[in-house]
Amino acid sequence: MIQTRTIKKTGEEVSLLGLGAMRLPTRNGRIDKQKATKLVNYAIDHGVNLIDTAYLYHNGESETFLRNILQDRRNDVQISTKLPVWFVKKEEDLEEYLDKQMEKLGVEYIDYYFLHSLNYETYKRLKPLHVLEFLDRIKKEGKVKHVGFSYHDNYDDFTRIIDDYDWDMCLLQYNFIDEEVQAGRKGVQYAYNHDVSVFIMEPLKGGLLAHDVPEKVKVTMEEENIDETPSRWALKWLANQKEITCILSGMGEIKQLDENIETMNSTESDSISDEELQVYNNVKKVYEELIQVPCTQCRYCMPCPAHVDIPACFEAYNAKYIFKKDTKYTFRVSGIMGGKPGYASNCINCGACIIKCPQKINIPQELKKVSDELEPFGLKTFMKLVNVVGKPIFKWYLNR
Repeated sequence: MIQTRTIKKTGEEVSLLGLGAMRLPTRNGRIDKQKATKLVNYAIDHGVNLIDTAYLYHNGESETFLRNILQDRRNDVQISTKLPVWFVKKEEDLEEYLDKQMEKLGVEYIDYYFLHSLNYETYKRLKPLHVLEFLDRIKKEGKVKHVGFSYHDNYDDFTRIIDDYDWDMCLLQYNFIDEEVQAGRKGVQYAYNHDVSVFIMEPLKGGLLAHDVPEKVKVTMEEENIDETPSRWALKWLANQKEITCILSGMGEIKQLDENIETMNSTESDSISDEELQVYNNVKKVYEELIQVPCTQCRYCMPCPAHVDIPACFEAYNAKYIFKKDTKYTFRVSGIMGGKPGYASNCINCGACIIKCPQKINIPQELKKVSDELEPFGLKTFMKLVNVVGKPIFKWYLNR
């Protein structure tokens, strides 16, 4: 089983590790239902009692996929999902989307319901639509048990939202690199001090802290005798903080689940020494020097009207600087694996992505840097020829 922590407002127990359903196993761009079902059931069997999803995850498929699992295991697991606030234009929309989500999930109630990716401007827009009264009512009616909001903005506005309503929980982007980003550590502490339970997203910064370690980071960790895997070490930093109630991780493999469960069980709050906490600070400084674009691969910017594969472009660009290795950029965005080419140079500067990005990245500006550095002259012409031959072969390989 797994370590649990308590929702401060209700005393309900939730596993410290929650399963994020934004990055379920996929095949050909769709949820791999067989692998994902096995993964989710394995997590529940081993004590993970919270699954987090949202209306738009996996292009709208995530909630619907979870329906079959919840039908059999509703009493074993708590479900968390999010109201897509950017679609709410009138008061009636609030109820309409909640009802749609309950139908997609096949549930009679939702355990944790968040206003998705809230900022203060959106909050001010929603208040005249009586969103707070709506939250009060759906709790009273039993449609949801707990209400909160996910957040990707500054600390000051975060405190204003916290102070304005009796929230049960909030969901923040937080890891040892992003300690001072967005609401940051101060926001975690502020929520905790106001009895608002803190859920964490992007604990591994979109996977950046999960796998390879840059050479400079490796040297720093070796000098301090840190021999744990990058993901385990990053999650320990979070589990060490008593202010955190649940850490949502998008695990795609059972071996990742096993490691993360073991990490949660072996890390009590306030168990890391001051000396090791200083090592985290030293490693953080190295990453801050290397990361070029603070993209977390959340894909909120997608789809792009010009078919740019924005997350793939930024992942390749960061990898060039962080890991000093071939990024496979040309192959990944060429369209040879299906779909249209997603080159950074396809960007038409429409700006549609900027307003969607939780990280406030000037995406067109950064895509220009990607195209300048990763797209040699004549690349598109050459890859068109490759696609003519390569795409049929690749399709045959997938379908054989």
